[in-house]
Amino acid sequence: MKVMTLAALLMQMTSSGGAGSEGKRAGNHVDVADESHPRAVKEDINQLKGEITSLKEQFRLARERQRLAAEEKQRQEEARYGVTPKATPAPAAGGSGAPAHAR
Repeated sequence: MKVMTLAALLMQMTSSGGAGSEGKRAGNHVDVADESHPRAVKEDINQLKGEITSLKEQFRLARERQRLAAEEKQRQEEARYGVTPKATPAPAAGGSGAPAHAR
């Protein structure tokens, strides 16, 4: 019963000018595709392409800054502890050299 009431209410609202009946009554159907101009669509696409290019460049620059910051941090750590870039860390003191978490 609720479904029928809802359907009747929806029909009444759409026929009386509410709930999305904007120019869509019988015989007054407006085709939205006719309102847009091909030139406007091309401009929108070109703007989107420009935004994508800009975002790609920003991402590339941010990634480069992050890489340079990581390299600088690595250099600072090496300078702080006197470690050469290819040096291996000394084994931890503990006698046998076995990992501490082995079971």
